Amino acid sequence: MNFTISKSVFYDALQKVVGVVPPKTTISILTCILLELEENTLRITGTDLEISVTLSLNVNRLEDGAVAIPARLLLEIVRELPDVPLNIASEGEERIILKTDKGEYKISTDPREDFPKTNVEEGEFHFSLQSKVLDHMINKTIFAVSADELRPALTGILVEFFPTEIRFVATDGHRLARIVHQYDLPPEAIQNKVIIPTKALNLLLRNLEPNKSVDVQIGEDHIVFTLENSTIYSKLISGMYPNYERVIPQDNDKILQVNRELLISTLRRVSIFSNSLTHQVRFILTPDELTIHSEDIEFGAEATEVISAKYKGEWLQIGYNSAYLMDVLRHLDSEEVIFELKNAVSAAIMYPPEQESDEVVTMLLMPIRLTEEDAEEEDENEAESEHVYEADSSTEENEQPDEGDAKEINE
Repeated sequence: MNFTISKSVFYDALQKVVGVVPPKTTISILTCILLELEENTLRITGTDLEISVTLSLNVNRLEDGAVAIPARLLLEIVRELPDVPLNIASEGEERIILKTDKGEYKISTDPREDFPKTNVEEGEFHFSLQSKVLDHMINKTIFAVSADELRPALTGILVEFFPTEIRFVATDGHRLARIVHQYDLPPEAIQNKVIIPTKALNLLLRNLEPNKSVDVQIGEDHIVFTLENSTIYSKLISGMYPNYERVIPQDNDKILQVNRELLISTLRRVSIFSNSLTHQVRFILTPDELTIHSEDIEFGAEATEVISAKYKGEWLQIGYNSAYLMDVLRHLDSEEVIFELKNAVSAAIMYPPEQESDEVVTMLLMPIRLTEEDAEEEDENEAESEHVYEADSSTEENEQPDEGDAKEINE
């Protein structure tokens, strides 16, 4: 193998592929990426056996060939090189030489035969989406995905297909994000649902190109994203996703509307004085204003700010994890944000006052249980709500949150 390529082009390509390489593995070949050169096309492939990424580049070819190279080492040396043409050539069968006009660097390689092959079966259905739509839908939901490996279904994004819409849903039990995009799907896609690993979607985000179409092919246990210069293959997460629709309240009758940026900046200041474990802030709602209060009893610190807001409903106080709340607010693009509320123990529905014509964004956030002294007037409602957010029969039954924890969407 022997070719020449621009350093900046090669480095950008490596960054898009190396993310799939596992940082720790007992299978040493998985720490490598595969370089395959045929005519003037260089294919770069990385895999962790569950997910694989292949990217194609045009290079100045001198000799065809293929080798597996340690990914991190190659990325590190290329990153530190000046932006000059690079020559990469095999030296025998066991290493390559990377040359610039100032020096050369030798790296041991493995045979291409040792690198795992990805056998992609033909999908059951496929469709195309614009890259900006995929980027938007992923970014609006991926922040709410769970990192709890004991609940594997929640570590991915649920994608549901309906006759005229696609839904992306993510939840970690404390918050939920859903975006619905209007789209006419092929008949064979209707009523299907899949759970896509977040690692695959993060890799897709790295490889998306502006104003391009992405072909999506879905099989029984895998999904393939085909872009102009790259292909991303991923196994789907097996298991049943909780029935998230059960946790979306239908009777939240109290409406709060507030400036989003003002609320975020206020939360950033007030949350400095919150407990370092719970990050609890307390909302006190009255018709023309919102009072935000936090305190850390251990250090004797507390803060209170009052901001203007529109509120329709009875006096209410409710606690939230400020970190979760700010995360949700940052993923709403509107100037104002609307909260639909019921009481101190029910989920808040959050959304922009005006939705795009072809999409609907909805966020849910569970409150934090206030102290007994603060929540005396909510006791009757609380007793009734203990079982409102249980998961369906496919998830853990009768699991209840700790007293000091945020209530969970899918207990």
